Amino acid sequence: MVLLKMMKCVFLILILTILNANAQEKVLKPHQVEKLIKDTYNKVEGACIKLVIRDTLNDRDFGGFSGVIVSQDGLILTAAHSVMPGIRYRVELPNGQKAVATALGRMAFVTADKKLDMAMLKIEEKAKWPFVEMGNSQLLSPGEGCVGISYPGSFFQVMPNVRFGRIIRLDDGYGYIESTCKMEPGDSGGALFDLTGKVIGIRDKINRSENENFDIQINLFRKYWSALQKPIDYKILPDSDKIVPVTTQAILKVRLPEEPLTSCNAALDSAFAVYNSEKDKIPVALATSITGKFNNLGKPVFVSKSSLVSNRPWINYKDKRISLSVCYRDRENDVVVLQSRESLHGLKAIHIDKYLSSDRNNLQIGRLLISPLANKRCKEGIVSTQIIELPQLFSRAQLGALLEERDGKVFVQDIAPSYPAEKYLKIGDQIVSINHLNVSNMEAFVSEIRKMYMSDSVALNIIRDKTPMLVTIIFEEPKSDHVADDYEGKRSKRSDGFKEVFVQDAAIPSVECGGPVYDINGAFVGVNIARHSRTSTVILLPSLIYKVVVESNNKIGNKLRD
Repeated sequence: MVLLKMMKCVFLILILTILNANAQEKVLKPHQVEKLIKDTYNKVEGACIKLVIRDTLNDRDFGGFSGVIVSQDGLILTAAHSVMPGIRYRVELPNGQKAVATALGRMAFVTADKKLDMAMLKIEEKAKWPFVEMGNSQLLSPGEGCVGISYPGSFFQVMPNVRFGRIIRLDDGYGYIESTCKMEPGDSGGALFDLTGKVIGIRDKINRSENENFDIQINLFRKYWSALQKPIDYKILPDSDKIVPVTTQAILKVRLPEEPLTSCNAALDSAFAVYNSEKDKIPVALATSITGKFNNLGKPVFVSKSSLVSNRPWINYKDKRISLSVCYRDRENDVVVLQSRESLHGLKAIHIDKYLSSDRNNLQIGRLLISPLANKRCKEGIVSTQIIELPQLFSRAQLGALLEERDGKVFVQDIAPSYPAEKYLKIGDQIVSINHLNVSNMEAFVSEIRKMYMSDSVALNIIRDKTPMLVTIIFEEPKSDHVADDYEGKRSKRSDGFKEVFVQDAAIPSVECGGPVYDINGAFVGVNIARHSRTSTVILLPSLIYKVVVESNNKIGNKLRD
């Protein structure tokens, strides 16, 4: 009888193993994956929080990081490298609500087989807080889909950014889950979810490759749950808890399907590599071919990223070099409108009029996107944010000179290392004019500099040792050795300063901005206008592209140049 029961148990385990293996083999359709991402975000978004470090002495915010609420009474999980026990932090929820949390236990040290970086906080206010369920990281499989929700430091938004990826390794050898779900500074402490909406990891660190992202296994938090509730900065391993198996957890095994790469073949022919001179062999940007009611002449019209495109660009169309004329440059949105003087037989242009009424209504976080690139390549991503304003920050031209005003004249008082001023100016130089505008006070100078972006140039008339001089300064971004700035795609020199955009998580190289973006049904959703950070590419809406093209028409006499 005992032997019979044992055989039944073994048989049952075998059946469950086979069923689970079959589940792992299941590849969902693109629209099914999209629904799972959207459902996950809608389920957990309310508990994904920003934690702010407050400098009370100087009455200012010192920095921020991410976290996730995992209990109704306000327990928060985050990464240890951002907190210290006993310190209070401001909690900001996506709905605008704010609270205060005190850091409890912290474990940030290396053991023989683990690199621990775990911390817990507790919200001080008594309330029923939104929270998420914790999953079981032992039940994961390579290839499984995952969603990261956090607050990157390159954005200053109330709502978090959302990203999609897949699990690569369950353990990198030090207790981290490795995935393609991207991270950058500020994301530390945020949550990584499976596609049932359960926390499977806490966002922690990255390598240089955009696809190498590492999260702390949620089971490590489970293992030291009791210890982490004590306000101690642990230097050695405390006593661990017995992990109770999560037998009721829904197991959903999916991987990123191949269908999005082939479901929109026509779209792959709609991105055109742009070259800046006849000698160029490497393209500088992509261009998107558009048409519509605005195009009453029927000549081929393209839009691209203005800051990358020269005044004499060309594209290769069916193995023929096609020269393009620059019709109009919109500095606010960094868009250039281009036109071919030749008719291009068989050109597949986007009829932009079709997408003007729905470009905002259908913008749901988690929507799968396809970005065609040159040579029939493409990259996939998801909508990571709602429509946002992206203020000028990283793209702002920075001279690196401290000025002083004396007797109605402006002088260079000090110079910061590694900034353009170090190369072109000297302490004691008098600034006479900027771009041919006389400078009699610092306000006039600063006002003009604030109009400048990275890669812009400025002409300064100066007097040095009683000798008048003209210097032309090109603004270049200061070099950074931080791994978050050393990614393959590189940040666009004009990466922000946009009033109305949304963001996707596809790693579009900065030299391939200007191309179109589609959803999995082939609907045009915008143009990749800038690579903003390691995790994010910025997209301009069809309605804004249309507005720029119409302005182009108006500027040159109500019709595009013939």
